Amino acid sequence: MCGIFGVLEHAARTTPCATKLEQTARLLKHRGPDGQGVFRDRGIGLIHTRLSLVDLDPRSNQPFWDRSGRYCLVYNGELYDFAHLKSRLESHGIVFRTRSDTEVFLEALVHFGVDETLSQIEGMFAFGLYDAQERILVVARDRMGIKPCFVVQTQERFAFASSVRALQPWFTLRPNAMTISSFLQGSGGPTSGRSFFDNVEMLSPGSILEIQLGSCHVERRTYFRLADLADAQMASSQANLTAKEQIDRVDAALFHSVQSQLQADAPIGGFCSGGVDSSLVMAMAARVQQGLTIFHADVVGPLSECRAAKQLARYLKLDFKRVSIINDDFIDLMPMVTEHYGFPFTMHPNAVPLLKVSQLANQSGIKAVLCGEGADECFLGYPWLIPNFRASIRKLPKSAYQTLSRWMFELERKIRGKGKLPNVSIEDHQLVSRMLGQFERELGPPIDDNQDQLFVPGSNVRKIAERGILSYILRSLLHRNDSMGMAVGVETRFPFLNHQLMRLAVNLPDRAKIRFSPTALDWSHLFMRDKWILRQVATRYLPRELSHRKKIPFPTNAYKRLEVSSSFFVNSFVSDVFGLSRTRTAHLLHHASHSLKLRLLHLEVWGRLYFRGSTTDELSQSLRNHVSFPGEQTRQLAIAVQRKAA
Repeated sequence: MCGIFGVLEHAARTTPCATKLEQTARLLKHRGPDGQGVFRDRGIGLIHTRLSLVDLDPRSNQPFWDRSGRYCLVYNGELYDFAHLKSRLESHGIVFRTRSDTEVFLEALVHFGVDETLSQIEGMFAFGLYDAQERILVVARDRMGIKPCFVVQTQERFAFASSVRALQPWFTLRPNAMTISSFLQGSGGPTSGRSFFDNVEMLSPGSILEIQLGSCHVERRTYFRLADLADAQMASSQANLTAKEQIDRVDAALFHSVQSQLQADAPIGGFCSGGVDSSLVMAMAARVQQGLTIFHADVVGPLSECRAAKQLARYLKLDFKRVSIINDDFIDLMPMVTEHYGFPFTMHPNAVPLLKVSQLANQSGIKAVLCGEGADECFLGYPWLIPNFRASIRKLPKSAYQTLSRWMFELERKIRGKGKLPNVSIEDHQLVSRMLGQFERELGPPIDDNQDQLFVPGSNVRKIAERGILSYILRSLLHRNDSMGMAVGVETRFPFLNHQLMRLAVNLPDRAKIRFSPTALDWSHLFMRDKWILRQVATRYLPRELSHRKKIPFPTNAYKRLEVSSSFFVNSFVSDVFGLSRTRTAHLLHHASHSLKLRLLHLEVWGRLYFRGSTTDELSQSLRNHVSFPGEQTRQLAIAVQRKAA
């Protein structure tokens, strides 16, 4: 809901620079356009920019101090159970001055202690808690990593922030060589630990940092791990329930989560793709609150889901607003997306539609939206997790199998794209490795032998699948949603990531999530129904054509179809960071696959924004001059013909 920042000067008598604090506040303004607060004292500076959602009165502005003046909180997020927590605190004699969750959070942290409070609360957050008496700062992040928190520790100072940009007035940012190497060789980018910037850490979800003013030592501890979701007793109990009892439990838990996440004193809406997850969330929300609006990002093309989203709005009798996404948006908005994303967003090209629909929500006066993120991770909605009867079909005569494949898979794949870029090829790995060696074998030694070599050959790639869908994949999606929404002051809420609902889902038997169904004709998992129990809940709220729609990722294949001119890389960031001459850069681009060229393009945009001082407008204009969609007129004509025939 906000932007937060804190800085500790290790020379404890040094007061942080007021000019830098003001500059930092401006860099966080997009996350909190409704108010700004700055605290400055010997050794410490704290900043909060507010997006007002609960208790809109300025009395709830931050930095927020307790009555004694000892404890101060800067906090980004929402506590969904703060009313219950407030009642507990009142029973201990605590009197509140506001109606905000901020004050409740602060009093709980002080009264119950940080670790106990964080292990019990329901919400999303990143915060800094300062004890002015002991001169101790505590920084923590929520269980799943919904809200961002970047930290830096140097000999001079320690700082934390909601975005990397906010760190720039205080530190000289440099690109991280290993992360860039990993990215170019296929990684989607880090989600915790090391970032794309040297010495800038993405604080791991479920973790706490504690530092004493005047000390360079940071104590670390963890209050939550994914393994904590597993509960053998709960799993055994749920396995003995009937299917209806299991469905009832999921229904009740999700409905409670949706209801709790609707609390706000400002307008709330919902992002809806037309898929079962977001549709179910909005159907439940419509039973709790009137006047909601559905916002839809319509990626124009043959697999637009706009019709399903409109059908949902009509069925629920809710307002419907859509924004069209066309090819040019993926070029024009690449710089703005990259700036707020913080690093190249190649893994999630659907960040562009998400930014545009967030802009639409903002223009409509909406400050927070519900979404369906997390359902696929909790209830197994990804095709590669589901057994596939195609293995049996492969036993058919070769010609018959090939015909089926061509009809049901190949054509769909070509038309839709999957919104996910292909893995970097073996040839790309080899090319990047040779590039890291300055192409010395192919082109001879560099002209300047004294030039520092930033990289060494070798791969730092880990397959996403090895990190687990509830860790890496989910964290990357949460980073995308938070950064794109907060770029325009819109908070995203995630009912499927309610802690109790996640515990219930993780401990359900597999047969409740994936089940044989002769009517399940999705070629990616033929005759197997994904998210079975969730779809059964959805039939109670939605018509069958919505509750049983197949999972369709954003059809964002624009980046697969574009071509970038080599002239875009003349005197480029990429050339500089690898120490490549114009000839060697041309050699790289000539031999690179389309996938690698796209990664280089995204890397170049990121580098110019963060290290060359380019503005988003300047970069958008440059991209328009150097990027094109060859054959696009022919493609659009084909789409028009298909639509007319349909």
